Amino acid sequence: MEKEKFSIMRNGYNRYQVDDYIQKKENEIDALQKKLDVMKHEKEQLSQEFQCLDDKYSKLNDNLQVKEKAASEMARIAMKEANMIVDTANQNADTIIKEALMMAKGILLEVARLGNEANDVKSSMKEELRKIEEVLDDFETPSIPNMDILKKEF
Repeated sequence: MEKEKFSIMRNGYNRYQVDDYIQKKENEIDALQKKLDVMKHEKEQLSQEFQCLDDKYSKLNDNLQVKEKAASEMARIAMKEANMIVDTANQNADTIIKEALMMAKGILLEVARLGNEANDVKSSMKEELRKIEEVLDDFETPSIPNMDILKKEF
């Protein structure tokens, strides 16, 4: 605070200077009081805005937590379903492989049976051909007559 100096007069200080100084200080006090009132009002508004924003923040935070929990639960359920699908696919694949192996085994058995039958038929055909060859070898054709006899006229 600045220090004011007053002129000294006969029964003390110059009354007009003191009155002016007091008026000046009262004006400053009034201005500061008005400024204080404005600041208090702004503070109240800011407090209300802060409270409003804090309430919104709390609601948003609560909402966010609910959504995070829901997302987490959805991810858990999706993972569970994915695992179930993979398990089912594995079981189906195992079944398909077993069926394919059984079919392949059946086909191989049928091919082996047909191969054995073919070998049996081949052996029997060879035997039949050998017999036919023997019969043909043993077959004697009659001698061919002289063709000159046929040329003669009677």
